Amino acid sequence: MKMIDLKDIIKLFKIDTYKEVKHVSFTNVTNNIKKINNDTLVFHIYKKDELNVEEYNNLSNCYIVTDQPILKSQSIVSGNILYVTNVKKAYSTFINYYRALFDIPVVAITGTCGKTTTKEMIKHVLENKYKVAATKSSRNSLEFNLEYLLSIDEETEFGVFETGVSYPGNLILGCEYFKPTIGVITNIGMDHLSGCKTFENYMRTKGEMLAGLGYEGTLIINNDDTNIKQLDFSPYEGTIITFGIMDQANFFADQIKYEDEGMSFCLHYDSKAYEAYAPGFGEHNVYNALAALSVLDTLGIDLEESIEYLSSFKHIRSHLQFHNGINNSIIVDDTWSSNPPSMKAAFEVLSNKGKEKVKIVVLGKLPSQGDYAIEHYKQIAQLIIDYKIDFLITKSSITNNVSKKVEELGMNEDRIIHCKNNTQVKSALEGLLDANSIVLFKKSMFDQSITKIMNKYISD
Repeated sequence: MKMIDLKDIIKLFKIDTYKEVKHVSFTNVTNNIKKINNDTLVFHIYKKDELNVEEYNNLSNCYIVTDQPILKSQSIVSGNILYVTNVKKAYSTFINYYRALFDIPVVAITGTCGKTTTKEMIKHVLENKYKVAATKSSRNSLEFNLEYLLSIDEETEFGVFETGVSYPGNLILGCEYFKPTIGVITNIGMDHLSGCKTFENYMRTKGEMLAGLGYEGTLIINNDDTNIKQLDFSPYEGTIITFGIMDQANFFADQIKYEDEGMSFCLHYDSKAYEAYAPGFGEHNVYNALAALSVLDTLGIDLEESIEYLSSFKHIRSHLQFHNGINNSIIVDDTWSSNPPSMKAAFEVLSNKGKEKVKIVVLGKLPSQGDYAIEHYKQIAQLIIDYKIDFLITKSSITNNVSKKVEELGMNEDRIIHCKNNTQVKSALEGLLDANSIVLFKKSMFDQSITKIMNKYISD
């Protein structure tokens, strides 16, 4: 982070109780009273957390911003307490102050699927020449935003951040940290309904990207996504750029082909055609590449250069990773996410790469979809039928509901194996894995039991 002087903080919060201000520079800022340290500015946001007074009194230049009085009995070094009338407002003021120190382009990315890969693609291309601040992996919850904001310093040239959505308002709060100049909506499918309650509310929550951009700047959207098209863009006064492979878009791809390690396609943009390649399988990966290239072009990066750098991109773990399995089988690790859009993408890849093979799907725990759970089961079951999956192995009460729906849709019950424990899953798999089989593992990223089973059968 850029070092912040105490005198600037006192001026920012209009604290007039300090007649003489020490020369102190902060090298860290936190909103967690439990993370006190030397040369740290601490905002006491979470009032239930108490200060470790003994530890605090032994620190050097640790200042606490609070709207609560200290107790005389605590024997705190009171000169390092900065009193404000509302600590949450003071924290927000600091966020705005710090972000305003840097005049750089910032990209915010949301979507049910693809936001992490799109962010990583953009970051991969930019980092060949520029200093980039970005979300780590898919750690996109609000609790990490201060850390990411502070990762911007005097050398940073671009910011690329995911804006996750667990509840309505999350996306706007994320944008308040980063003040994005470019926003991306990759797609909108069913997810996070435990927080948003209804799918309609979830769609609106994704649409908060418009407000997050202040209804100006550049918004980049998937032109093929029917749910995105339900959003009312009439209040938006900025530039809208589209990408897609079905309906004509600003960034349009056709001639899409599966290659040995990824997807080749022809990109059409601004009356020109470009041969492009995206590592990793599936049409969804072409969408990710189109979104990334749209952003990079908007940032002023040469398009041909971006396409060249994109070809060396490496996916993060558990995103349709192909492995050699025991008995010369093929194991596909797609255990990062298990919402319906990611299911469809995975089944499409399994169908294309598993031609002439016995296609097996292992489903672990799935995320709760609240009142939409039955619709969720139906969607997954229909995908299993549509993509002609040969064997379905499930574990957990939720995936058992998928098993029942698949049987109702006509799948032979002998090919539906519901397991009560890991031992039964292993037993079912060991009888199916051979040189003619390909098995896809899908589950919530929090279900580690299925991951352990999968790893047992990977031989590379």
